[in-house]
Amino acid sequence: MAYCIPNFSGVPGSTDPFDWWKDPVDPAKLRFSPDNPNWVGAFSLSEGAGANSDMRFRAIKGQVLEGGGEFPVSKDYLFLSWIVRVSALDINGLDHLNVVLGDGANYVAFQIKLATAASKVAGTQDPPDAAYSYRVHNCTVDLAGAIAQVNPPAIDAAAIEATGRMWVDVVSPGRGLHTLWAFQVAIPLGEAWAPTTLTLPASGAFKLWYELWSSLPNATVPYRVPTTPANIHTTNVLQVVPPGLTTAHMLDVSTGGVCDQAVTIAYNKVGARNVNAGDPPRPSQYDIRLDLGKPYPPNNSPYDPNHTPNVSNSQFQNRFFAIPSFPAGLSQAQREAVRARFSLANWGSQYTVPTANSWKPVPGGDNVQYLDANTEATFVWPLPGSGGTADAFTTTLARNINKYLNAVKLGAPIPSDAQNPHQCMLVELSSTNPSVVFTRSSIYVNMDITRASIARAPARISIEGLPPIGSGPRDVYLYLQTFNMPKVVTGEGPKGPRRTFEGLSTLAAVGASHDTTEPAKEYEVEDIAAFYPTYIVHAYHDTGEKMTLENGRTVPILHPQTAFGYFVLHEGELHGWETRLYGAEKLADNFYRMRVRNDGASYVETAIQARESASEPPLPPDGIPSNSCVAFAAWLASSLGPIGKLLAWLVRPICDFFGNLWWIVIVVVLVLIYLFI
Repeated sequence: MAYCIPNFSGVPGSTDPFDWWKDPVDPAKLRFSPDNPNWVGAFSLSEGAGANSDMRFRAIKGQVLEGGGEFPVSKDYLFLSWIVRVSALDINGLDHLNVVLGDGANYVAFQIKLATAASKVAGTQDPPDAAYSYRVHNCTVDLAGAIAQVNPPAIDAAAIEATGRMWVDVVSPGRGLHTLWAFQVAIPLGEAWAPTTLTLPASGAFKLWYELWSSLPNATVPYRVPTTPANIHTTNVLQVVPPGLTTAHMLDVSTGGVCDQAVTIAYNKVGARNVNAGDPPRPSQYDIRLDLGKPYPPNNSPYDPNHTPNVSNSQFQNRFFAIPSFPAGLSQAQREAVRARFSLANWGSQYTVPTANSWKPVPGGDNVQYLDANTEATFVWPLPGSGGTADAFTTTLARNINKYLNAVKLGAPIPSDAQNPHQCMLVELSSTNPSVVFTRSSIYVNMDITRASIARAPARISIEGLPPIGSGPRDVYLYLQTFNMPKVVTGEGPKGPRRTFEGLSTLAAVGASHDTTEPAKEYEVEDIAAFYPTYIVHAYHDTGEKMTLENGRTVPILHPQTAFGYFVLHEGELHGWETRLYGAEKLADNFYRMRVRNDGASYVETAIQARESASEPPLPPDGIPSNSCVAFAAWLASSLGPIGKLLAWLVRPICDFFGNLWWIVIVVVLVLIYLFI
């Protein structure tokens, strides 16, 4: 199986050439942006689930005019791009990219390391940019296919320097997408990539493996393709080729000839809609309805924790759907071999591998066939069971949501079995036909729509189902990312936010009705975040492994979990935005850490404020100092199970009232208990 690298076609009406390494750099031109729309249609793989992508890889092929004068010559290139949306911009080796390429006879490995945290547009490796450093290694391949890098590396390689460019801390013109760092390189096709002997075919197969490392404060996160075997990865920044890598572990790709077109699925191609056209309209296609015994929203607590939901009324039913994107040439039999599996989980972050303790399959949604007649895979839930009553899944979900709403209304500890009324959705695609391949076989929907002036809500950070690495709690790192939410808005009048409200409401409703005469455009979370206020929390758990830096220091290797967040609506005057994340230790601006017990979960509180004037007080600071009372309460809640949560609930009022003197009060209470016992 070889994945096709498509031909560059460009965006209709665009006159910019696809040669970011030429001419003086102009940051105002999309030609010199990593979000250049001319990448549309590229072979693309993204990392990150639930919200926007943490990292995206793209590959496309095309021609560039070389040589000036009256008779320039067209030259074939393979264009490669890696975009990183989440990074602490570490210049000591944590942010780096390892790539191995092979043409069947020759294999080459190269490493790109971020060399500056200063903003750069299409920066080179040489001063004054000094945006990156690199190494290029020739590789040997033994009879078993094992790949080894040849030392020493080339340190002055025209192969990289000619077209390799780095972007650092930039916002794309027009779209507003923030890139922490990105690297692009163009490799000639049909000729040697000098000074190496690698010759990628102008039309034919080759092999690719890459591993990108992105930094968090004192930690690093790997993204690699292929992802299996999981133990094939580097653990030292001096390594480019990981121990154990063979040609069989690499991705088969092709610039032409025989290759496989793949099935994929987009963020806005899954969701739920009304069963009957006459039912009340939904706010968006991600709104799931369930009878709780009384209306929600708003929270009209108390709700009955023993309520049995009505599942016969279509107003409390949901038609779930998944609309895969099929390449041209797939037969009806191949398309209808695709199956969809739908699961739900509490809003927040989850371990990305579905387990019985994390993602719960929706009844009737575990093996839903795609049918051409429907142009989608679809089913209805909930439906009456035997005797016309709700099934156990639906009844338990409704009752657990009611427990959650009651606890939140009272400000009490959230019971361990309570479930958030906002449920995250996971859709997994598979096929009964082995000839059907996927470049994206699952999609997590973990974004909510909220209204500000001030919006605060708990979010559940879960590692349920994650195998433990020790007896103690697991470190989970959080990164708060915002788009279009400046502290002070410039040039924004009262009509701006209203336009945002109307536009986002319309956009969120795409797919809530099924109109096959004019299919909705495919879009991802970042397509919305480019234009609307967006609040996203990315989560990563500690794997127990370490990355060794050049100076011998080691840092934890993390693994991504699902992200979650909000698209934010606000009407009225707007001075600026304030965003917070309460309940976790703050490591740096927008970076946090919390401890979660094995196979358990803890809560953080998300907070968003739309300040309507400069005189409006901002939200209190977030973050938990490691020696604070709130940190002690958080430790109780995360480490001692239900008893710890109860103790934390009792301790938090002491924190609020006594501030930094909390420990004296605790000591006095313990002494009194000792004396009276």
